Amino acid sequence: RRGVGKQRLALWLAQILLCIESDPPCGVCQSCRYVADLTHPDLYWCFPVARADIADSSPEEALSYLRIAMRERAKGDALWGASSGAEGIFVEMIRALVRAAAAAPAVGRRKVMILGDADRMIAQEGSDQAANALLKLLEEPLPDTTIILTTSEPGSLLPTIRSRVVAVRVAP
Repeated sequence: RRGVGKQRLALWLAQILLCIESDPPCGVCQSCRYVADLTHPDLYWCFPVARADIADSSPEEALSYLRIAMRERAKGDALWGASSGAEGIFVEMIRALVRAAAAAPAVGRRKVMILGDADRMIAQEGSDQAANALLKLLEEPLPDTTIILTTSEPGSLLPTIRSRVVAVRVAP
């Protein structure tokens, strides 16, 4: 179901996982403040974007773009807004996440990767490649990386992806 707070929940889980002070997150340590500002170097939040913004990017360029997009969302009013139908999650973005997952955490003990509106890989050009790249990451999870997928359309995810994640239904 759309609009119930799945993205907000995912970011809160990221704050729990990245907080260096306590559980639940303290909200005041540097790590918690970085997560709240969407500037934590071990937080990767991937969400649908316009194809023109990311087309033919290298993983480094795509990761840089995602970081900028995260900061823009943190500043603006559209932090939790729904994406338009023209946006998607493209293979360049997933390749950037795969590359980031292979690196050591920058400041903490772990990395958290959030793939918001993960179902948007399916209806877009290059979606099979994006989904397959994500599948490889899910099949060989790294011990210092937590991957959180959110979707309002779980049936749109490939069955192989659904079989490798723990489903949590978020009620209104």
